[in-house]
Amino acid sequence: MTARTMILGALLLGVIGSSMSVFGEGITPVCFDSGTRVVREVATALTGQGKSILECYPPGSEIFSWVLHLFPVQVRIAGIEWGMSISLGSPASALDQFTAASLPGWCIAQYPTRQYDAIVIGAPNGGAAHLAALLHAPFLTSSFGLAIHHRSIDPDDIDTYAAIGTQLANKILSAPGADKIEVIDHYDPVHDRALVKYANFLRVKLVALPKSYQRFILNNLAPGGKLVLIDPSYLWPQYVVGKRSYLQVGGLGAVSPAEYLARWSMDLPVQERPESEWGCPVEFAAAVRAFACAHEIEVVNIRLPHPQDYGLLAYRAYLAAGARNQEIMFDCFNYQSPYTNVQTGIPALWLPFNTADSLTGARKFLTGKTFEHIYLALVPSFAHCPDTASIKSWEELLSAHGKVTLLGIEPQAFPADTLAPFRFAAEMRKLRQQYQLSAPLELDISALKRLLCIMRLPSAEMDR
Repeated sequence: MTARTMILGALLLGVIGSSMSVFGEGITPVCFDSGTRVVREVATALTGQGKSILECYPPGSEIFSWVLHLFPVQVRIAGIEWGMSISLGSPASALDQFTAASLPGWCIAQYPTRQYDAIVIGAPNGGAAHLAALLHAPFLTSSFGLAIHHRSIDPDDIDTYAAIGTQLANKILSAPGADKIEVIDHYDPVHDRALVKYANFLRVKLVALPKSYQRFILNNLAPGGKLVLIDPSYLWPQYVVGKRSYLQVGGLGAVSPAEYLARWSMDLPVQERPESEWGCPVEFAAAVRAFACAHEIEVVNIRLPHPQDYGLLAYRAYLAAGARNQEIMFDCFNYQSPYTNVQTGIPALWLPFNTADSLTGARKFLTGKTFEHIYLALVPSFAHCPDTASIKSWEELLSAHGKVTLLGIEPQAFPADTLAPFRFAAEMRKLRQQYQLSAPLELDISALKRLLCIMRLPSAEMDR
């Protein structure tokens, strides 16, 4: 064993020990889940308090990541996977204390109690996070990600994964208040191979408006305030496992749902349903509208066909709020900082992931446009996914439209860049220090409604 390997092992054990103390204290939403990050990033934009993506990394992680970064890519990926094998997810026993009310309770606890002119509610995505930050509004999510640790399995073994997930989903759905939720066991052996090998990723989704959300809205929405409902029409085929229990194979990227189901199939009925990560349950959206109608609250319903469309809407909202129109920041998945964008005036265009379809979306947007400065932040997936777009392809595309600055990215190390989150957080701090506005950008709700009309998108709906 080399000295470098011994140091790596010691550091990893220290990080794992910290992680175990975090994951062993019961069930809370997974920090790296897109829904969790949207809630936390919006809370940071409202309060100025938060560590952004670094909230997902326990003490000692940066030192460990720096040492791991010295190794070849296969060793870096193996090191990350080994750490996940020991520390990823909560034990199944943590579900013994689960209640359906605990998750929305966690969500509203992130926000200050005060009067808001708008409250954003519904499906989480990065565009919604930017819209909420611009509106200076909290975001109440309809989706919560839970990771439950299991023994090591073959990541291509869908039957074992599904069997474990069914038991876990049944446990969740037998908890107090579970008639108000559904559970989707999310299995993505392309983008999340290490995750599915060691944990089941379950999304608990609200199918009713929780009492805690109702109280928060009534107590914190200013007179005449509006609810902004994020209700995408984006669908994905899901296996029907049981009542309010589903299994989704795959997720957004350049691999189609049909390709996933052809490779990983089960003998279960299939339904086209709101997608696990980015969709809003039909029942939840209906409950929001009914509640608003009963309390004479205006609903601004934003129903778009694809998650990336919300990123484009938010970018245009930044411009409407007076952002720097000769600069643009492409952020990606949970590598985003709306706090930085509203504080600096640099508009963001959020991309769902680092895959070829997001690259295609960026190319379409950039057609006929030039910028003085283009910033790019891409999430490192720590895996060799077949649909990951190379850094070279991103640089070639963006450089044809302006000067490019990579935020936290070391091209030679991507997508297994262990130091990327620490560099990203440092770059966000640097931008805030360099471009701090005298007052953060703010978008009036009436300006959002005008923007929706200009874009010929669904505008305000008054429900009485």
